Amino acid sequence: AKRILCDSHDVFLVDDRVLPIIPRWFGSYFYRKGKAPVKVNLKKKDLRHEMEGATRSYMVANLGKGNNLSIPCGRVSFDNELLSENLKSALDELCANVRPGGRTSKQYM
Repeated sequence: AKRILCDSHDVFLVDDRVLPIIPRWFGSYFYRKGKAPVKVNLKKKDLRHEMEGATRSYMVANLGKGNNLSIPCGRVSFDNELLSENLKSALDELCANVRPGGRTSKQYM
């Protein structure tokens, strides 16, 4: 049943209050398929914005497992301007969440 559920949807959104107990319910199949649940805050007033942001996000699950990290930032069909914008946004988000110092941490990248 879990495999059928996993294969029948592209994204799984989960309330951030129950996210810690989801891995044992979902099982390893979801994570092996790259469909880890994306957390959303259902207490927010602008729920539409929260859902749209979550569906556009990309979960990086292998932080801390080596020195290298690969994060997809675009597709071959993207023009240079859109790809550059996506790369800047991804780098800003990564620096803000991985290393202390925010934008100044880009020197480490």
